[in-house]
Amino acid sequence: MAATPDSHDLDKLNRWHEGLNSDSGKSESSFPVCAVFLVSSNDGRAHDIFRRYRTVFEELGAGFHDLVIFGQHGASTTCAAVLSDFGLGGLKISSLALITSGDSLTSHATSLPAGVLAGGELETEGDAVPWSAALEVIREAVEAGKTPELGSVNGLERVHLPSGALASLVGRVKEQIEGL
Repeated sequence: MAATPDSHDLDKLNRWHEGLNSDSGKSESSFPVCAVFLVSSNDGRAHDIFRRYRTVFEELGAGFHDLVIFGQHGASTTCAAVLSDFGLGGLKISSLALITSGDSLTSHATSLPAGVLAGGELETEGDAVPWSAALEVIREAVEAGKTPELGSVNGLERVHLPSGALASLVGRVKEQIEGL
């Protein structure tokens, strides 16, 4: 029997939480951004944007827990809980949240284009598209050994996340979902 969207996303949430916990003891070499995609199963553009991020993040040495996607196999309780508990309820599906830590956890989020691609090529429109501009800021910062300045990207909405470490926030979402 095939996995349901809820079981698939809960498994991914568990792996994300484990990865964050295993990374918490590392030094400054940890990847400086966690990209969280919250998508629907029929938004091919959002899936292609995720693939573009995955390619770049892999090139830059990011781990699984630095790039996650929820909802790609259908609406799930996990996807809804992440939207709500991460203070992203004002965003629509499909969305991208780029989470950085510092004095506090901050998310820079944007909605992603809906639907499928007509011509098969993902148009980035350069710096005019927030997700594309953010990816370039991340690439340049990581290659230079700096923290990405995502506040400089037009079209990203800044959201302060609940206090604490990202692993703790993900753990609270996990407990909430498992309690349903």
